[in-house]
Amino acid sequence: MNLADFSALSAPALITELDFETIYAERKAAFLALYTDATAQAKMSKTLERESDPVVKLLQESAYREVLFRQQRNDDVKALLVLYSSGSNLDQLVVDRGLKRLIITPADNTVVPPVDAVYESDHDLKERYLLAMDGLSVAGPVSSYQFYAESADGRVGDVSVVSPQVDLSNIVLENLTKAQLIQLIGNLFYLDIYILQNDSETGVATQELINIVQVALDDEKVRPCCDKAIVKSVSVVNYSIVATIFAKQTAQAAAVLEIAQQNLQNYVAEQKRIGRSIRRSAIYAALHVDGIEHVDITSPAADIVIDATQAGHCTNIDISVEAYE
Repeated sequence: MNLADFSALSAPALITELDFETIYAERKAAFLALYTDATAQAKMSKTLERESDPVVKLLQESAYREVLFRQQRNDDVKALLVLYSSGSNLDQLVVDRGLKRLIITPADNTVVPPVDAVYESDHDLKERYLLAMDGLSVAGPVSSYQFYAESADGRVGDVSVVSPQVDLSNIVLENLTKAQLIQLIGNLFYLDIYILQNDSETGVATQELINIVQVALDDEKVRPCCDKAIVKSVSVVNYSIVATIFAKQTAQAAAVLEIAQQNLQNYVAEQKRIGRSIRRSAIYAALHVDGIEHVDITSPAADIVIDATQAGHCTNIDISVEAYE
C-alpha cells in the first residue's frame, strides 16, 4: 500500500468549499432580513446596490473574513488527516503508530555557517505510516519487510522485496542427499531485499547502510524464523534525456523552456525509485506544455524498462528550444 493508492480519493466533506460571492450574498440576505418593515427593507436593498456605500464595504469585509475563517478551518482539518498533513502536524499524527521522522543527514555545527539536519520527507514518512500496521505481522509479508527496512535508517529511500524463483522442474527429490535437500528447502525461504539510498547521487547503497538494514531485518522480532533476508543495493540503470522542443512563438521560447525543464526535472525525481520505468510518453507529456507545437526526443530512443532490482539514474538532461516554422 502506498500514497498512490489513495490519489483518486475525493476531498472529505469536512473540507468546506470557499466562494466569496456566495458568502457575500448570504451576508446581504441576512442583513436585509433584519428590516421587518417592507419599505425600509426595499430602501436598504437599493443602498446595497451601491458598491461605494459604507454598509456594502462592511458586508464585503465581513464576507471576506468569513472566507479566511473557513480557510483556516479547512487547514486545521487537513492538519489532522494523514494524506493532507505536513511538517510538525504530521510528526504528531504518526506518533500513534510509534513513528518519528528519521534523520537522513545529521546537523553539523562545527562548520561556518552551520549545516541543518536533513530529515525524511513528508511523502516518505506518510508511506511508512501506511506500512506501520503491516509491521505488526509475524508472517513476513512484503509490506512488513518494506516497513522495517525503511525504518532502519533515514537514508533508505525505497525498498523492493524479491523472492528468487527456484526451478524445481528438473529436481528428483529421491536423488538428493540430506544436505542437498536441506539446502533446497533453505533456498525456498530466501528473500532479496533491494534498497535505494536517497542521499546518494546515483541511489547505490553503501555497504554501511546495507549492514544497518541487514541487522534490523535479522532481529528475531522482525524476521519469521524460516525466512532468510539478504539485503542488497539496487542496481542503477543510467540514462540521459536529450530533446528539442519547438515553440509556437519565438518570444515565448525562454518561458516555455523553463516550464518544460521544471516538469521534466519533477518527472525524473519521481521516477528515481525502484522498479519505475522511464517512458518516452511521459517525457513527451512533461515537455509538451502550452506554447509548444511539438517535441522531438533523441534520447532515450526507446522506453527504459526498470525491474524490481533496479532504479533509473538520469546522468544528463539536454533540452533545446527552436522556433516552429
